[in-house]
Amino acid sequence: MIGILTGDVINSEKFTEDKWLVPLQSFLKTVGDSPADWAIYRGDEFQIKIDEPSQAFLKALEIKATMKKIKNLDVRISIGIGKADVMRENILESNGPVFLRSGRGLDDLKKSKVTMAINTGNELMDTELNLYLKLALFGIMDSWTVASAEMVSIILQNDSVPQEDISKKTGIAQSAISQRLKRANLEVLMDLNKMFVKKIKTLE
Repeated sequence: MIGILTGDVINSEKFTEDKWLVPLQSFLKTVGDSPADWAIYRGDEFQIKIDEPSQAFLKALEIKATMKKIKNLDVRISIGIGKADVMRENILESNGPVFLRSGRGLDDLKKSKVTMAINTGNELMDTELNLYLKLALFGIMDSWTVASAEMVSIILQNDSVPQEDISKKTGIAQSAISQRLKRANLEVLMDLNKMFVKKIKTLE
């Protein structure tokens, strides 16, 4: 069982590629190698393989923070969890239930005002998790400022680094880091991630 994230960049056409493509590619390179583990296609759409499916929400969160560091940019991300029947050298040529769930999920997101959803194949679990995702989006992530998104991105990419060291590295006062994280409600999102991990592991 793996996780597949399929998404697209919202408002990408309003920016030059270097504004959004470079940071997106930089993040994707931390996940794996292209095109086996990730690919960007049809301009601003992307697909990513997550070998540990319980980490799918955390990776989606990192991508959202990465894009929202740029004012007026956002992403839609469909999280698929399940089995892959065939894994090829190019992720876009692979197939199986997990790819269908993720791909169709993105099509559904484009028709709605929601920017993140999950499909595990377990209807009861999906209903519950998608409710939590909607609440997290409307109540927290959709309201992130550029400063909040930047700080979330920094923290997620340096999860084991003390705030004091991050302060020295970024030049941002430790008190300001704490304030930005509080405004971003990162602690709540980390609690949601813990629940996500527990539930996905019951499927394995």
